[in-house]
Amino acid sequence: MDCQFCTEFAAGSTTRIITSTTGGWVLLPTIGALTPGYCLFMPLRHLDSAADLTTTDLARVAEEVEQMRTLIQARYGSAILAEHGPRDCEMGASCCDHCHLHLIPVPDPDQITAAYEETGSHGLQLTSMADLPAAAEGSYLYLSPRPGEHYCWPSAGFARQFVRRVCADQLGIRDLYDWRDHPFTENHDRTFAELSADLNLTDAA
Repeated sequence: MDCQFCTEFAAGSTTRIITSTTGGWVLLPTIGALTPGYCLFMPLRHLDSAADLTTTDLARVAEEVEQMRTLIQARYGSAILAEHGPRDCEMGASCCDHCHLHLIPVPDPDQITAAYEETGSHGLQLTSMADLPAAAEGSYLYLSPRPGEHYCWPSAGFARQFVRRVCADQLGIRDLYDWRDHPFTENHDRTFAELSADLNLTDAA
């Protein structure tokens, strides 16, 4: 199956990577950036979901993604971390089978958690994102409204692009959640420029 991200990453064909890690993960602004600062953190090699990693590898990714959240929050304020994780060819609430973790600045992270609970009741509370391999038996939704707080739900009952839907609602752009129809190019380009500049300043310090 063709993967749009694998195609983009092939032979270094993308020019929108803000930064990368030694473990082969990259931070990039998402197409359909509902708000400035909205990024994806994802592996260059194809991986269906974060829960498909070993606990050890996922613990490293968890540390790296928190560094990315710190970078984003320094400029844009509180940011949630979320994933729609497909497993065993079950897409669930996901719209793409290449693992991607959403980092989305929002005014009220607790309101996002409440929206998840309204649909899926209380999620399974995890001590870390590294608990996902043991917690997720099938396709799932993962949410970390803030550092140190982690939840997981089975995907049944959740709509596709669920995290985008609830964030768009909170941001007052409820009907503009679909990235295919609303690319928010200005937010995408602004995010790339500002976070790249912030990293350059950090590196120069």
